[in-house]
Amino acid sequence: MNLYELAQPGVITNPASHVEYLTMVLKENINQASVTKAISEITNVQKSVSQKDNTCNLSITTGFSANGWQILFPNIEFPEGLKPFEEMKDGNRYFPATAGDIFFMIKSSRLDLNYQAAKYLVKFFSGIAVATEDIQGFKYLDDRDLIDFVDGTENPVGELRYKSILVADGTYKGGSFLTIQKYIDKQTMWDALSVEEQENTIGRTKMDDIEIDEDKKKPYAHNVKAKLTVNDEEIKMLRQNRPFGNALEHGTMFVGFIANPEHMVASLKQMITADENGNYDHLLDFVTATTGTNYFVPPQSFLDNVGG
Repeated sequence: MNLYELAQPGVITNPASHVEYLTMVLKENINQASVTKAISEITNVQKSVSQKDNTCNLSITTGFSANGWQILFPNIEFPEGLKPFEEMKDGNRYFPATAGDIFFMIKSSRLDLNYQAAKYLVKFFSGIAVATEDIQGFKYLDDRDLIDFVDGTENPVGELRYKSILVADGTYKGGSFLTIQKYIDKQTMWDALSVEEQENTIGRTKMDDIEIDEDKKKPYAHNVKAKLTVNDEEIKMLRQNRPFGNALEHGTMFVGFIANPEHMVASLKQMITADENGNYDHLLDFVTATTGTNYFVPPQSFLDNVGG
């Protein structure tokens, strides 16, 4: 079986036009029977809701944090490399670590069906967990974020995608590590910049999404500081980011899948930490991170087996 055939389908596919990000925190004193029952309902919800529109391509991707795994699956091998999100600070920049034991990413072409699936998941998991955040994301124009730059341009495709985001061997072959951060835009500050200043901050042109030449790119550009190179090889991740919110408050959900979670940590540290020349990712001056959680998204067979 090919590596991508082992993965949960929502992990390896592109972001959809609508997505629901649902975070849950476990209750105390849950029993294994309740865990098994809840997890078994994930597939049932997906099948039931999908039948209402077979063209909507609805998928439910499920991940578990380190704390969540230890409580839910105490007698099952712990995924190597799964760690809680590490709080990071440098200067005025801050990446908080926040609570989350179970994470669902529900995506399809229909907001209403995503909502219905989320509603059912909240109901079926109510015996073991409490939903603490429910964010609806959406496609904006030609895959732009709400500061009007195209997001996800450098996402890997094909075999490179599978290699970059899926665990290649071991017990959880086909699984993936996931980092979630919610960013609120500082829109007024961003709008005060000229287009040239915005482009220098991102490292790409605004209108036609062309990468700025390396010899002209600023050392503080987002696509410079977020890009990680190890042993002369660029490390790729899959960003299934989507904007969320409304005209009053909005931002971007950072949804990053990667095969090696240490590379995600290194990328985030490189963004937030000023180097010897004082350069950090200047996009962080115009957004505020309000959440930070890490999850392991096991292969589909794990959910099928645990759900019985």
